[in-house]
Amino acid sequence: MSIRKKLILSNIAMIVIPVILFILAVFLVISLLFGGLNDFWSLMNDEDSTETTTIDREFSELKRLASLYPDQLQDQQQLAELEQKLAKHHTSLIVRRGNEILFRPSELGTISINDLPAFGNDSFQRPVHWIGGGHYRLRFYDFYFENGTEGTIFLLQDPGGNFGRGVFPLMFGILLLILITTNGLLTYLVSRSIIKPVNELIEASNRISEGDLDFEIVNKKKDELGELSRTFDHMREKLKESIRLQLKYEENRKELVANISHDLKTPMTSIKGYIEGIQEGVANTPEKMDRYLKTIYSKANDMDHLIDELSYYSKLDLNRLPYDLVELDIRLFLLDLKEELAFDLEQDGVDLSFQADDDQPYHVLADREKIKRVVTNIIHNSLKYMDKPDKFITIRLEEKQTQVMVQIIDNGSGIADNALPFIFDRFYRAEPSRNTRSGGSGLGLAIVKRIIEDHNGEIWAESKVGEGTRIRFTLPKVMGKEGGNEQIVDH
Repeated sequence: MSIRKKLILSNIAMIVIPVILFILAVFLVISLLFGGLNDFWSLMNDEDSTETTTIDREFSELKRLASLYPDQLQDQQQLAELEQKLAKHHTSLIVRRGNEILFRPSELGTISINDLPAFGNDSFQRPVHWIGGGHYRLRFYDFYFENGTEGTIFLLQDPGGNFGRGVFPLMFGILLLILITTNGLLTYLVSRSIIKPVNELIEASNRISEGDLDFEIVNKKKDELGELSRTFDHMREKLKESIRLQLKYEENRKELVANISHDLKTPMTSIKGYIEGIQEGVANTPEKMDRYLKTIYSKANDMDHLIDELSYYSKLDLNRLPYDLVELDIRLFLLDLKEELAFDLEQDGVDLSFQADDDQPYHVLADREKIKRVVTNIIHNSLKYMDKPDKFITIRLEEKQTQVMVQIIDNGSGIADNALPFIFDRFYRAEPSRNTRSGGSGLGLAIVKRIIEDHNGEIWAESKVGEGTRIRFTLPKVMGKEGGNEQIVDH
């Protein structure tokens, strides 16, 4: 439920609940004090009837006195005695003579001559009137004093009676208590549903500011604060992941520096050793000198190759190497590349073949130079681990629904299961000692993976120790293009 609905319902409840509780409280008080609603009404009617009969009798007596002995209504002592009798029934006496008030009790001192009906005015027919700042039941009777002066008797009765003075304060107190309790409880419940998640967010913010991200904000409510809590927790997870990646990048950077130092230091040490041998006259024959110089040249080439690979990978990693994507018939492209590589591979005793399914489209969107580097790097990596007399590498092309898949299969020594997931990592070599016995920079397959991913493709490897390795990668297909009709199987 949204916060807006909660506030609307709580406001309605603050009105409806006190009314219901007050009605129930009234019935409860009546039951406790009077035994029941019927007994209450009977008592009220009896009390009202008895009091009315008494006031009517007193009023009749006053009218008789005013008619027969009007001057007795000028006697203040007699009027005071009459007032005391009427006061027992919550009624007050006022006597007017001409334009002045001859008698009135002290508690009605605020009533002036103008608040009372004029002589001969019988339009005050309502049972209750507003007189001098209060409500009263009004009875009055006009008469003449013996000297002919106009006079009027007024009886002002409290309309509330005993019940109003006794029970009304109790009812008012109950209503006030219900209002305070209901509003306090509803305010607490509504504010708790708002303040609790806000406090949780404040605590979470403080923990994040202190660098603590290993916690979770759980809020299953479906209101705005629940959504805010879930969004905040998602932000926390993103921040935690960002910090994790940052630490990983920093680790990788340190590892990269260490690996570069190691791979550069090894050939550099060899070069220095051979140069020192030349300087000290160890290479004292033309054959030794020639061998030393060839070794120095080979190690320098290894360093140059490593620096080139590192520079190329860095440009890929920083997205500073542009891609010239064109529509490419990958079958013809790979067939040409196979012919280009076959001669050198034959010198190493490797049989390179190419296979492609017939009647299939093989058009992809790719960068020629980078796809060439992908295939070349994979093949060169395979060559390093060839350990059989009959060596072969096969390039196989397959068409998928929306992709073209290239497989490069060799019969080398294979890769152990525990090393297979890491062969595309930078500077990773399957040998635990990371020696350079087999050569290579350790960046070749990392470059391959980055290029394929930049083409929106995927790459993975399958291998069995002693049998060989199969590396597969995919490229998105350009739809609507048809392939050739002949089967190409070239050995």
